[in-house]
Amino acid sequence: MDNGMERLILVPQYPAKLRYQEWWYDRLPEWFSNFYDEVLVLGGSIPSIQSNSEQFSPWKEAMEMEAQQIYEYTSLSLRDNDTLLLCDLSYPGLFANILLHKRPKKCFAICHATSLNRFDYFAKVRKIKYPIEKYQSKLFDTIFVGSYYHKVKLESKGWDNVLLTYMPFPPFTGKVYPKEYNIASVARKGKQKRNAHLEDKVSKAFNCEIYTPQSKTWDEYYDALAKSKVLLITSNEETFGYQVIDAIKNHCIPIAPDNFSYPELISKEFLYNNTEELINKIDRALRNELWVPHLQIPDSFMCTITLLMQDT
Repeated sequence: MDNGMERLILVPQYPAKLRYQEWWYDRLPEWFSNFYDEVLVLGGSIPSIQSNSEQFSPWKEAMEMEAQQIYEYTSLSLRDNDTLLLCDLSYPGLFANILLHKRPKKCFAICHATSLNRFDYFAKVRKIKYPIEKYQSKLFDTIFVGSYYHKVKLESKGWDNVLLTYMPFPPFTGKVYPKEYNIASVARKGKQKRNAHLEDKVSKAFNCEIYTPQSKTWDEYYDALAKSKVLLITSNEETFGYQVIDAIKNHCIPIAPDNFSYPELISKEFLYNNTEELINKIDRALRNELWVPHLQIPDSFMCTITLLMQDT
């Protein structure tokens, strides 16, 4: 069926509160409505809830949302010029299976991470989950990823349709406050995003308690960053790095591992390879010898994937 109108079928992630997918849920449909005659958001009536601090999203609610999206999609009559964008290939990972039965001519997905990532939510079932993720990727014309690091990682495992596009920048206005805290850590708990042993070493080195805000709203989260001098990042894996962007936008100095996607975001001056380097760079930042860095990547995700999807 073709009625001459270009329609985007958008399959968003579960909009867990204080996760980037919460503002993606509103911002992406608004953006794409400027370029498509219709943007159909599957699962668009799902309420957002606070995620467990150690989880990317609440798994039960995320699975229920994907089940609802599958139901809505199977009820659709596809048109010849439909485009589908799945906003997360891997978590929970149910929706892509339906494309084996019913697939539009133009089909794209975003991959934030896979079960290959260290300490991933699916790490315990990696041997089962990863082959599914890899072969599901072949259902799409292109897989968009947020860093060169992630692109190379997937291509080394045989993914042949991966394209680096970065990710959308947060829409929030940066804040400026007097600094109340020297060192902050805002990563969710768990081995993947937070190294408690390393944080403890930093705390002892500077004889201070690391500020770990328990924010309930985006305003509270950005206030906490704006009131902090240094953002300590101790992740064991990162495929994009929203914390870095959030810190810079709110005039906080991120200090991150010299690994994963971080060298693409900020210069070597703000990266560390060991505990000694980490403590030295925090010390320099606290003594005003380091200033808030410039981001090294463009805010081009929206324009890039819109052009790619419409030109395919």
